Amino acid sequence: MTPRPATIDDVNMLARVHVQAWQEAYPGLLPAAEIAVRTFEKRQFLWARVLSKDHGRVWLIEDKGFAHIGPQREVLWRGQGYPEELYAMYLIRDGYGLGRPLLEAAFGPGGRPFTACVLDGNARACAFYEKSGGQLLMTREEMVGASPVVERVYGWTGRPFASGRTNMV
Repeated sequence: MTPRPATIDDVNMLARVHVQAWQEAYPGLLPAAEIAVRTFEKRQFLWARVLSKDHGRVWLIEDKGFAHIGPQREVLWRGQGYPEELYAMYLIRDGYGLGRPLLEAAFGPGGRPFTACVLDGNARACAFYEKSGGQLLMTREEMVGASPVVERVYGWTGRPFASGRTNMV
């Protein structure tokens, strides 16, 4: 399966995959109530807004997953030479094994250094980011809704998988 750029016509698919990926990835890491409030309708609104405002690059693999990358939001990381940020990357279980082409597509041919955040207990995502060449920059306490979490911030200074590491997601 080949990643492709998302269009406004993909809003429903992105919303469906986003909700399902949260339901699969976060039990045990977030309270059920935090997962449940991320509804299909809320994700539809989010993706319609993202795609209509041309905010970053969204790549998807049909009905399996997506990656959203764009300008760095955090002054700290811009100042440290990371001009872009991977805002989100999710694959449903049926899409595991497609992480590498999705991340490479999001990075693009002229990609620049970027960061990504992941919940500390999400072992599968942490392992994938590390295998793809991400370096752990820091851990920090954050909030997801009303829930305190610890997240890891990873940084890439070059093309993901440039060292030939294998894909785990």
